[in-house]
Amino acid sequence: MSDHLDLHGVLIPDDPAIIAPQVKRSIVAGRYEKDEMNGLPKFIDPADRVVELGAGIGFISSFLMKKLGVQQVTCIEANPTLCAFIKRVHGANDLAGGEVMNAVASADPQIDGTATFYIRDPFWSSSLDAKPDFVSQAQVSQLPLTRVLRDTDANVLIVDIEGGEKALFDGLDLANVQKVYLEVHTRKIGLRGIKACFDCLSDLGFVYDQRVSRGGSVLFRRIGRR
Repeated sequence: MSDHLDLHGVLIPDDPAIIAPQVKRSIVAGRYEKDEMNGLPKFIDPADRVVELGAGIGFISSFLMKKLGVQQVTCIEANPTLCAFIKRVHGANDLAGGEVMNAVASADPQIDGTATFYIRDPFWSSSLDAKPDFVSQAQVSQLPLTRVLRDTDANVLIVDIEGGEKALFDGLDLANVQKVYLEVHTRKIGLRGIKACFDCLSDLGFVYDQRVSRGGSVLFRRIGRR
């Protein structure tokens, strides 16, 4: 039996401490991050500089670098155990262009201190929300997202933060970002949360791109500053 799973050419260590049965079934069936995997090749350019919020097990960042030729990806993940695993995934695929940061990104440019992150099984249910029940928690550094975007000169922002998207874009300076690829968690933020999210991005000069968007994975492109 192989000690790695192969998902669209990306090798993932088959570690049951991280890859729980539900996660493994999704990977083996090719369902894991399927919409994102189908959408990314439609708008990503190898010259793009990417910041990924909610990097999970490192599949998306590895797919960007290994299959789409992106040279610079900054992964921000709140779960410290997953941060270590992301580095293992990058190593298993001989990737050197990924930076991994254990942090929570905030729209507040003056943010300081830490936030409590609630860890659940499977890992993709973890969030800053204390409900429903969680198995453990971690104190994680908070970083101003705009500072991260400027320091990395990112032009692409990928967001999958389990409901945290609701308030992420309110008053945010997206610096030089031209494309925002967002997973919307309707069951967490509801229709009003989706409207707030879309309204904020519209005010920031971004428009919904129907050609790439599919299901809860939505692409916004900048069409001009206001």
